[in-house]
Amino acid sequence: MCFATTDTVRTPEYADAVLADRRREADEFYHQVAAPDLSDDERLVQRQAFAGLLWCKQFYNYAVRRWLKGDPDQPPPPRERWSARNHDWQHFAISDVILMPDAWEYPWFAAWDLAFHCVAMALIDPDFAKAQVLVLHGSTAQHPHGQIPAYEWKFGDTNPPVHAWAAWQVYQLDQLRSGVGDFDFLATAYRSATLNAMWWLNQKDETNRGVFGGGFLGMDNIGVFDRDEPLPTGGELAQVDGTAWMAALIFHLLEMAIELSQTDPSYTDMFSRWVWDAWLVANSLEKGTYRVSFWNDETNFYHDVIEMPDGTSKSLEVFSIQAIVPLFAAIAIPTSATEVTSILRNCLGALAKTYEHTDDDVKLVMSGGDGTHLMIGVIHEDRLTHILRRLLDPEQFLSPNGIRSLSRYHRDNPYTYHIDGTDYVVDYQPAESRSRMFGGNSNWRGPVWLPTNFLVVQALNSYARFLGDTYRVPDPAGSADEVTLHVVADRLARQLTGLLVRDENGRRAVFGDNEYFQTDPHWRDLIPFHEYFDGDSGRGLGASHQTGWTATVAVLLAFRGGLYFRRQSSGL
Repeated sequence: MCFATTDTVRTPEYADAVLADRRREADEFYHQVAAPDLSDDERLVQRQAFAGLLWCKQFYNYAVRRWLKGDPDQPPPPRERWSARNHDWQHFAISDVILMPDAWEYPWFAAWDLAFHCVAMALIDPDFAKAQVLVLHGSTAQHPHGQIPAYEWKFGDTNPPVHAWAAWQVYQLDQLRSGVGDFDFLATAYRSATLNAMWWLNQKDETNRGVFGGGFLGMDNIGVFDRDEPLPTGGELAQVDGTAWMAALIFHLLEMAIELSQTDPSYTDMFSRWVWDAWLVANSLEKGTYRVSFWNDETNFYHDVIEMPDGTSKSLEVFSIQAIVPLFAAIAIPTSATEVTSILRNCLGALAKTYEHTDDDVKLVMSGGDGTHLMIGVIHEDRLTHILRRLLDPEQFLSPNGIRSLSRYHRDNPYTYHIDGTDYVVDYQPAESRSRMFGGNSNWRGPVWLPTNFLVVQALNSYARFLGDTYRVPDPAGSADEVTLHVVADRLARQLTGLLVRDENGRRAVFGDNEYFQTDPHWRDLIPFHEYFDGDSGRGLGASHQTGWTATVAVLLAFRGGLYFRRQSSGL
């Protein structure tokens, strides 16, 4: 690098002027990202979210086959390495910059974390966000059979399949910013996501019933049992979230195909494929198939189910965020898009005729609405109402700062499964986990997590587009005030940003009772973007700066929650 050597350039005044110019340019850039009505403190939170996201970029260089063989001119590694972790991912070879969850505590990629990183990054660098969406979808990362590597210590594990969703969000944010959709990017993402969907359909639905497993699925200790281990009861665990995540993936692929069909009509050929797959999964969720019924008519909620060796089944009546995932599997398509809606209705009609639908079968098309949208999803209005009744109850899921991962009902009513002298207990733990499961520093039994809450905001707005202003719910549950789902979504978005933004008393929920951080002028505006948050107080927990998916708060701030979600292509 060459430096000017004039006396003017060497002066401190010149350096100060250059820094001042760069600061001004940065201020102008981040100002245009923010919504016009944001407060100074909200702008501060948003900008620090972006800063943390950028700080967590890391160079990642790993070639599995090279690692198995060992370094050249060095003693060969032990033969056992060829049967060690990731040995069956010998095609994997990445040398790239990746947005890591946390450069300090989690300096490694995780597939579903990365999806949320991409959405936040799209606000400030859409080209890099698009590259990040595809980094695990290339031929040197995605397995030839379609699986996406989960995380570096166990590529073959399963994370929720949210990369199609991320691609769709990044595409729309880029389109909103530039006015032009990047169809090449969307088509590339669609092809690799389709391959991933085929892997899920072929590998995680082993009985071809539309009932999916997946094990861990990113939510650590949320289940009664360790979902990566054999059940102590024997039999198999049918996972409501695994099945619902698959349904959501199918609908995201349908959305992408609809968009791509605007320039390439051949994509309409895939409409029927996704509609039929969605119908199979929807029926599994809604009424069950064979021995499995996820929906419990006594609790009016979704639950995991154990398929016992003797042919019976047992519903695990835990009220967790797993049951909210079916809300994510829905799209609202404007009826003004007559060609698209006509093709979809024909697909649905052919499906009904082929399978000789009965009144008990899920029809996929949601009834009612204000006529402006066609709503296709896996749950219908009665199920939605039952779920919202718990979701918006402060004594269950609704905290002052977002949706809890486990209902507060379990604080006084722990769920206990007794077998062979051992009690397996799920109780409400709003803060740190009280067990060592998954290392003990992660907890899905009460705290608020940004990724699932972000998807809840999005889902509520999707249903609101279809149902319009006539569908109203008590908010909070049990109150006399009834509001539209758009209002519920906007309020939830503000609660989530309220984890980090100062309240009317000048305090940040994320700092909890730490008076030093709350009041010291040197610290009170240095905001940590924690991994998750206390389900009662909003205090930051887990990794202290996992800006990764907690950076999605920047999206909520940029578009004031509902504005962005209402403008998505599937709901214009």
